[in-house]
Amino acid sequence: MLKLLFLFLLLKYSILQNPPTDHWDYQREGPDTWQHRFDSCEGEAQSPIDIRTSTVKYDPNLSSLSLNGYITNISLYVWNFTHNGHTIIVYPPPLARLSISGANLPEDFYLIQFHFHWGYNAYQGSEHTIDGIKYPLEMHFVHEANFSKALAVVSILFRLQRDDNLHINELLSILNRTTNTSMFVEKQIDISRLFPTASSPRFYLYNGSLTTPPCTENVTWIILARTVPISSYQLEIFMNNSVSFNFRPPQKLHSRTVSANFRPEPHEEEHENTHHSSACSQQISVLFLSLIFVIFMCESI
Repeated sequence: MLKLLFLFLLLKYSILQNPPTDHWDYQREGPDTWQHRFDSCEGEAQSPIDIRTSTVKYDPNLSSLSLNGYITNISLYVWNFTHNGHTIIVYPPPLARLSISGANLPEDFYLIQFHFHWGYNAYQGSEHTIDGIKYPLEMHFVHEANFSKALAVVSILFRLQRDDNLHINELLSILNRTTNTSMFVEKQIDISRLFPTASSPRFYLYNGSLTTPPCTENVTWIILARTVPISSYQLEIFMNNSVSFNFRPPQKLHSRTVSANFRPEPHEEEHENTHHSSACSQQISVLFLSLIFVIFMCESI
C-alpha cells in the first residue's frame, strides 16, 4: 500500500514538471526553446534569477524560516529515488511530515520532493547565481501547502572545496546508483546534513516560477545565503550522470523585488574580483604614465 502511494505521488509530480504533451530537455530542445512551446516560460516572474546583493531589500519584518522535522527526523523510512530523464528526484515518505513555516508564508508547506541541478564541470551548475557568481550544484526542496496548493521552494547552493564533505557521502552513494531508474530505499536519511548549520538561516526571498516546463509562476523562492561544501570528486557523481547538465540560465527580474532577512553585503568573491580589477587598473595607469614620461624625455634630448 505504501509503495502504491509513492507511485501515485511520483506520477502526480512527474506530470507537474514534465507535461506529456511536449518534449523538452537542456540541449537541442533546451531553455531557449521553452518559451515557444510553453506560454508561461516567457512570463515576467520566471526563475531562476541572478541575485544582485546591492539591490536586495532588507526586510526587518521577515519572520525566521523554520525547518520542521528536518533536524530530528532520522527515523527508518522508505524513500523513493527516481531519475526522470532530467534530474534525480527524491520523494520523502509521507509519514515523515517534513515541512517549513515562517518566512512570512501564509501557512505550513510540506516537503513533496527534492532534486538537483548540476553542470558538466565544477564551475557551473547552479540555476540561481549571486552577484553573477555560479555554483557547482543547487538543490531544490519543493514544498506544497495543504490548503492553497501553492508551492514554496527552498534552494541550497553548494560551493567547491578541496576535501570531501563527509556528511553527504551516504546520500551521494545512493544517487550514484540512480541512473535512468527508480528505486525504493529503506534507510535512515538525515537530510538536515544537507542544510547549512544555522538555527535561524539567512535567506533571500522572491516570487518566481518552476525552473522547468511548464514554468508555472507564483512560486515562493527561499534561497539560503549560506552555502554547503562539496569536493570536485563528489561532483563527478552528477557530471558522470546520463544527463550531463540540467540548469536553466537566470531570467530577467523585471519589476520584482528580492527581499532578505539580513543586510546582505557584496559577495566576497566579487570583492576579490573588484580588488583584482582595481590592481590591474593601477598597474596600467603606472605604465601609461611611465610611457608618457619616456616620450617626453626623448623629445627633450
